[in-house]
Amino acid sequence: MDTTIKVQFYIFLTSLYGGLIAGLAYDIYRITRHFSKPKKIATTIEDLIFWIGISLIFFYILNKSNWAELRGYIFLGFFAGGYIYLKVLSKIFFPFLIKIFNGLDLLFKGVIKAIVLPFKYINRILAPKIKKTRRIPGIFKEGIKEIKRYKQIISKKK
Repeated sequence: MDTTIKVQFYIFLTSLYGGLIAGLAYDIYRITRHFSKPKKIATTIEDLIFWIGISLIFFYILNKSNWAELRGYIFLGFFAGGYIYLKVLSKIFFPFLIKIFNGLDLLFKGVIKAIVLPFKYINRILAPKIKKTRRIPGIFKEGIKEIKRYKQIISKKK
């Protein structure tokens, strides 16, 4: 393997790039937690999935850039990329991502409303009729009670 300074600098830049991607993934994770507000157990599971995803990103970039050879400057590049993203780029991307997620949330709610609206209309039309049909078994029961009552009254008069 060629280990010139040029190649090592390329590997460092790809690890820096991996840190930036990890920072973006963290912002997306942060926004999804902001909107979903998970419970404690769900948070633990989401954290585990997040870190598995970050390690997959790390090992994929590591494998593509230098055939998975671990060097100190690779870890330095990943941490520096994450730090740069969180301190500089996150201030730009986080509000932008929140606006995107708010728009997606609004769009999702609009689609759900459009899907549910015909069912609400049908329910409003059919509800009184369904209420009437629910009384039918009660009518039969009431008729049977009346028959038994009149039967007892008639049988006592003999």
